[in-house]
Amino acid sequence: MSLTYRLGESNLFLSGVIGHCLLDVSDASGSTGSEGVSMIDRRGQAACPVLPGSGEGVAGAVRWRVVLAAAAAMTVEGYDLGVYGSVLPLLTADRGLGMTTGAAGLVGSAVFCGMLVGGLTVGRLAARLTQLRVLRWGILVFSGAMLAAGLAPNAGWLGAARLVAGTALGVVMPICMAMARSASGLRLGPLCISLVMGGIPAGGIIATCLSYLCVSWTGWRVLFAVGALLGPAVLPVVVGVMRSGAADPPPRPSRDVTARRGVVTRGVVQPAIAGALATFFFLLSFYGLVTWLTKLMTEIRVPLDGALQLTLVLNIGAVIGSALTGLLAMRYGAWALTVVSGTACAVCLVLVPSGLFSGVPLMVLVALLGMFSPSTQNLVNSLVADSVGPSLRAAVLGVTLGVGRLGAVAAPVIGSFLLLRAGRGQGLASPAGAVFLAFAASCVAGVAAACWLGVLARRGRALEAAR
Repeated sequence: MSLTYRLGESNLFLSGVIGHCLLDVSDASGSTGSEGVSMIDRRGQAACPVLPGSGEGVAGAVRWRVVLAAAAAMTVEGYDLGVYGSVLPLLTADRGLGMTTGAAGLVGSAVFCGMLVGGLTVGRLAARLTQLRVLRWGILVFSGAMLAAGLAPNAGWLGAARLVAGTALGVVMPICMAMARSASGLRLGPLCISLVMGGIPAGGIIATCLSYLCVSWTGWRVLFAVGALLGPAVLPVVVGVMRSGAADPPPRPSRDVTARRGVVTRGVVQPAIAGALATFFFLLSFYGLVTWLTKLMTEIRVPLDGALQLTLVLNIGAVIGSALTGLLAMRYGAWALTVVSGTACAVCLVLVPSGLFSGVPLMVLVALLGMFSPSTQNLVNSLVADSVGPSLRAAVLGVTLGVGRLGAVAAPVIGSFLLLRAGRGQGLASPAGAVFLAFAASCVAGVAAACWLGVLARRGRALEAAR
C-alpha cells in the first residue's frame, strides 16, 4: 500500500473524529458556555464576539483581568505538570513505590492521556454546563487528584491519580485560552495567549524551586500536597473575574444553524487538523523535556542539584520566552515566530547533549531552549484561535490540544524506551543524546505543520477583520 494512500486514509479518519467533536458542540445547546452562539456565515466562520466589550477585532482593546485570571489558572496547571518531572529521580529511587524507569514513562504519559480525553470533551461539556462551571469543576478535580497522587502507595495508584488530574487539566486549558483570546483585540491576541500559556512554565518554576529547597527533608509527597492546595486558593479569584467578563446568556440558535453542519465542519476541520499535527510534534518535544530533563541531565553526569538548577533555568527561560515571543509576534506575526522558534529549539536540542558546552554556557543554552520550546506551542495556539470564529474557539482549541496531546503521551514513553535501548556511547551517541535528537526531529516536523496552519490563520484573520 502506498505511503500516499496511507496518509490520505489517516487524514480522512482524523477529519471524521474532529468533525464529530465539533458538530457535538454546534448541536448541543447552541452555546459554548460563556461564549455566545451566533449564526454561521457562508464561509463557515462564527460571526459574533464572545465577551461584551472584549474588543474582538479591535486593535488594542484588552480585558487584562481576564487574561491574568486565565494565566493564574494555568500556573496551577503548570505546577501539576512540572512537579512530576522535578521529583522523578526520587520516585524511581523510592523502593516502596516500585517505580522503574519503564513505569516512570507510563505514569508520565498518564496525565497526557487524561488531557487528551479532557480536550476532546471540553466543547460538549462547556455547551451543556457553561464554561465557568467546567472551569470551576476542572480546577477542583485536578486539585483532588494531586492530593491522591501524594498519598499513592504504589506506581499504579500514582498513574491513576495522574490520569484523573490530566482529564481535568485538559478541559481547563482550552477554556482559559479561549476566554483570553476573546478578551483581547485582534492585534494583541498572540501576546495574550502567550501570557496565559506562560503560566505553565511559571508553575514549573514554583515546582522546581520547592523541589530544590524542600524535597531533601520533606520528601516528594509533600510537593504533591502543595499542588492540591494551590487550586482551591486561586479558584475564587479566577471564577470571580471570569464571571465578571462573561456575556449575557446567548439566544437560542436558529434552526438553520444545524442545517449548515457541513459548512461548519468544512470551515474548521482544516485548522483543526493542521493545529493538531503542529501541537502533536511541539508538545512531544516540550513535555518530553518537562518530564525527562532532570533525569537526562543526571544521565550525562550532571549532579542532581545541578540538574534541578538546569530545570529551573529551563522554566525561567520559558516564562521570558512566552512574553517575548508574544510581543515579537505583534510586529512580525505569529507564523514567522513559530518557524524561527521551532528551528532554534531543534538546534538547541542537538547542542545540549553534544558535550561542547558545560557550566555557564550550558545554562545559557538550556535557557534559550526554555525560551524557544514552549513558545512554539503558544504561537500555534494563537494561530488556531485566529483560524476560526470566536464561538468555536474553545471547541477547536480543545480538539487540537486534545488530539495533539498524543505527542505529550508519547514523549515520556519515547524517553524511557530510548534510555533503556539506545547504545552506550558518549554525547549524541549516548542514550540521553538519542532522546534529545528524537525531540529535535519532532520540532522540525512541527515547523512543517505550522507552515500549513499559518496559511489558514492568515485567511481567518482576514475574515475576522472584514467583519
